[in-house]
Amino acid sequence: MPGPKKTLSIFNSSEAQVRFLKYCVGFFIPVIIVYFILELLVLNIPINYKVFGNYLNTHSQEIEVMALGSSQMKCGFDPALSDENAINFASTSQHHNEDFHILKGTIDRLPKLKYVLLEVSYNHLELPHHPNDYWKNTIYLKYYSVNAFGRPTYFKDRLVYLSNPRFYSYKLMDYYFYKTDNSQLNEYGFDINNYNGAFKKLNYDETKIAAHKFKIITREDISIFKKNTAYLFEMLDYAKAEDLKVIVCSLPLYKTYLKERNPNIVRRRDSVLSVIKKKYSNVILLNEEADTLQFTAKDFLNENHLNPDGAKKFTDLVNQKLDSLN
Repeated sequence: MPGPKKTLSIFNSSEAQVRFLKYCVGFFIPVIIVYFILELLVLNIPINYKVFGNYLNTHSQEIEVMALGSSQMKCGFDPALSDENAINFASTSQHHNEDFHILKGTIDRLPKLKYVLLEVSYNHLELPHHPNDYWKNTIYLKYYSVNAFGRPTYFKDRLVYLSNPRFYSYKLMDYYFYKTDNSQLNEYGFDINNYNGAFKKLNYDETKIAAHKFKIITREDISIFKKNTAYLFEMLDYAKAEDLKVIVCSLPLYKTYLKERNPNIVRRRDSVLSVIKKKYSNVILLNEEADTLQFTAKDFLNENHLNPDGAKKFTDLVNQKLDSLN
């Protein structure tokens, strides 16, 4: 039988543990409550991913065209102007590995899918793919039910605010307080008011635009090029096996951007496009990158993104390609 001192020691130890547990509960419960309030507020923001997901869920039986790509495709193709029922899954900094996950993760829900718009822009093949823990994987899982994590998913993988607190904190402040976002998303998630870029600020004055400084990646990476090219061929093999017709797109660039491109990167990319054209009977090319006749300064948001006026022109060109495939 333990003595009085030992019994008292055990009692004091247990009491300390209880106090510690109470402290932890008292600390973490408010934190959890605040987080879930933030999560609910974020989910209430009408971001384009949410609109994409809603359109996918309500029109899955009708969709015939799927657009994939980065911000260039996001700004350049408006499904509302497509001659075929379309959805545009493109988003900022989205790469081919995310594109492929989206295609494979949604194709079983799209019985009428016939065509895929796949972006292969200037330096697309020499930029590294994102890792499996890329923050947008939560977006794809939450709104598209697409698992791009490369592993079984957990509860936290669907928590949008937690995926990128800095990004969504800015979104929260802007949407609920500053209200500076002038986006007008149509039912497809395309921003029909996307004009407030560098070119509008310069009043579309070509002299001022010529002097405007902008960022362009000119760094070469042969190892990434080889890896990404093999991955692109894997995507095209999959599309062929699924009896999908693919339009490989290079979207328009403004003439000042065209001049600053690394010619070695352009040459390697174009060599891949030539191989694709010969190898895949289900693929056609829509290379409008250097089209400076149809696309003028007033069609651009900035040096390498179209505004809605430019998107109308590009979507018309897509329609012409779809007509030729039909």
